[in-house]
Formats: sequence, C-alpha cells, structure tokens
Amino acid sequence: MVPSLLGLGDAPPRRWRECVAAARLVVRTLSGPLVLAGHSRGGLLLPMIADAVAPPVSRLIFVDSRLPASTGETPAAPPPFLDHLRTLAVDGTLPPWSTWWGKDAMRELVPDERLCAALVREMPSLPLAYVEQPIPSPAGWDRTPCSYLLFSDAYRQAANQARERRWRVEEIAGAQHLHIAVAPGAVADALIRLSAV
Repeated sequence: MVPSLLGLGDAPPRRWRECVAAARLVVRTLSGPLVLAGHSRGGLLLPMIADAVAPPVSRLIFVDSRLPASTGETPAAPPPFLDHLRTLAVDGTLPPWSTWWGKDAMRELVPDERLCAALVREMPSLPLAYVEQPIPSPAGWDRTPCSYLLFSDAYRQAANQARERRWRVEEIAGAQHLHIAVAPGAVADALIRLSAV
C-alpha cells in the first residue's frame, strides 16, 4: 500500500506530520504486523510512522535513504544540500524535484520518455520550509528490525552505516535513485526478501 502525498505543499508547517498521517490512514484497516518501507527522504519518516500506526511494525526498510538519528532530530536535507536548495527557491517555493540537478538528470534516472514525463507531471513544487524542518525520531525506534535497499552511490555511506548496525542490506547493481519506478518488479522482489523475519 502506498499513501498519496500529493498536496503536501499545501499542508501547514510541520509538513512531516501530514506524511505520517497519510501513512496512518492507509494502514488503519490492517491488522499487522506491518513492514514499512521508505524511499529517499521518506526513510527519515519511518520511525515516526512506526510510532503512529496502530498495527505492530515488524520491520523498517530504508530504500536509497539517509538514516534517521537514533534519537532527536534529523535534518530533512543535509546542510550543504540545503544551501543549494535555498538558491533554487523563488519566494519560498522550490521548483519540482526533477529540476534540482539540471535538465538532463531525469532522463538519466528514467530513460523511458513516457514514464519520465508521467513522473515529472506528478512532482509538486514544495515550500522550502519542508526541507528546512528537522524530522524527529522517537527514542528506541531502531529496536525494530531494520533493513536497507541500496540503488545509487549517493546513498552508499548510509548503506555502510546500516551494515555497521548489522542490518540486512541488499544492493540492486546498476540501479539509479528512481529504480523504484523504473523496475518496480525487481524492487518489490528485493523488498519481499528484506521483509522476511
């Protein structure tokens, strides 16, 4: 099940709470135990989502994501990258994610033109405040078993941190950050393997 986060840009401050609420709404009729997976910045929200949902959570899977702080808060964007994003914002609003790395970046990530165009159409312009806010992590969240699925070199350090924590880690060789859209079957297979108790 995938919660829709469209309209997030219209949410009030503390927008991460809206993401948590959307996930809680999607799983409200399930009896669990649940496996929660978060891609990219969504991985930082997994501890808060796990803390908020009613069914028990048996595993968290971080997919090409930074890892949240063990306790306290994690910046939604690391400081050097946040500085870059501030240069892109106009009147406090970021352009769609697809433009953050230049016009050819999306073609490299998603070679299929139709799929790329469909993804770009769905990408909202977010308030800069969304990436400026820290995301809290409840104490003890990492007592839940965790796994890590790596696509891109940009997140290799996070995957190495996961290995150091003795998490199960799997890598899809040759994948890019948006592999979840490019090869959903292969990603689903990897998530199922990493979900096993």
